[in-house]
Amino acid sequence: MRARAVLAAAVLSAALLAGLLAPASADDLIDKADELNNKIDQTESALEGASARLQRAAADLERAQSQLPAARSAYEAAAGRLSSARDRLALIRQKLRQLRAQQVKVQTEIRQAERRIVRSETLIARIVRYQYQTGGYAELQVVLDSDSPTDFVQRVMATQSVTDAQAEVVDQLNADKSVLAARQQQMQVTEEAIEATEAEAEKQVEELQGLADAARSAKRDVRQLIAVRSRSLRVAQQEKAAEQERLAALDAARKALQAQIAQAASTGTATGALIWPLPGASAGGGVGWRTHPVYGYRSCHTGVDISASSGTEIIAARTGVVIWTKSELGGPFGNNTLIDHGNGLATFYAHQSGFAVQAGQKVKKGQVIGYVGSTGYSTGSHLHFEVHINGVPHDPMGWFGGSKTPQSQFCP
Repeated sequence: MRARAVLAAAVLSAALLAGLLAPASADDLIDKADELNNKIDQTESALEGASARLQRAAADLERAQSQLPAARSAYEAAAGRLSSARDRLALIRQKLRQLRAQQVKVQTEIRQAERRIVRSETLIARIVRYQYQTGGYAELQVVLDSDSPTDFVQRVMATQSVTDAQAEVVDQLNADKSVLAARQQQMQVTEEAIEATEAEAEKQVEELQGLADAARSAKRDVRQLIAVRSRSLRVAQQEKAAEQERLAALDAARKALQAQIAQAASTGTATGALIWPLPGASAGGGVGWRTHPVYGYRSCHTGVDISASSGTEIIAARTGVVIWTKSELGGPFGNNTLIDHGNGLATFYAHQSGFAVQAGQKVKKGQVIGYVGSTGYSTGSHLHFEVHINGVPHDPMGWFGGSKTPQSQFCP
């Protein structure tokens, strides 16, 4: 009979419990929540007896569902940054491999140039030493020693070849020295590039470790929220069977109550006025069909719910005799009182925290008969108040400006 706030907390679990979500996506949950909110807006309060365990499960589910999209986005963002960092590290390492291969190649070219320079310098030194030893007349001596014109020509050509060879050695020496200088400069640039790339790779590895930690943390958050959601849904499913039993018990209790009132109370043509059992408090929910906000089951509500703080005094709506005071804490109505006012008129007061009268006692109009509570199938402190004529529930508001409508009309 109580607590619209319970409905809002139970909205998301309702969709699953109705069998419409297996595991569900966030969009499906939102759609179902909107649909259920529309249903909730059509009723004044939730069905009596909504399970506290179900309420907690619904609240946990709603919280997990609301946090899950952000947690998933955080994980996807962290995973994306991690992937980009890994790609960047792969490129850096590839660049480092290329630089090191280039380093090996340049080192080889430097060694080759150095060997050629050594050979050229050795050969030139030998030529200079020979020229020094012959006093610089080696070519002339070769010509003078010729035996014939033919021999003379051959010796002149040989001397020219030696001279050309000397010039070629000098040219090669100069070229090799130029190559060596260029390769040494290239080696310095390559080594500096390798050093910078290694530093960049080290920095990227550190960043990668931080991003990996962030991604793992975000993934744990997602898993925890999914686990909470799964537990909440499991609890809600378990509660469904229990809630069905409670609904069946409530319907059975109402039918039994009507039969007991019809048997125990007087009969006749009810007349006269009633006073409001909780002065200053207003009715929150009236008679009529109630649709359970979670399961969609219908149940006939045969009285009005009047909100008040626990312990508030309840007064007799009219002079009469107390038929019973029952303590049914495990039943739908909790602590309840029935008063017979004669001529077929009886009033019923449920969910009390305690009694101020006893069975067989005569009470006066306005006398305190009990105290507001939340016993039985109740989710908050309130009084459930019914008016019966010859055992048939009528709309209590008919005695307070409304129509005295019988149950057959407000729950056809």
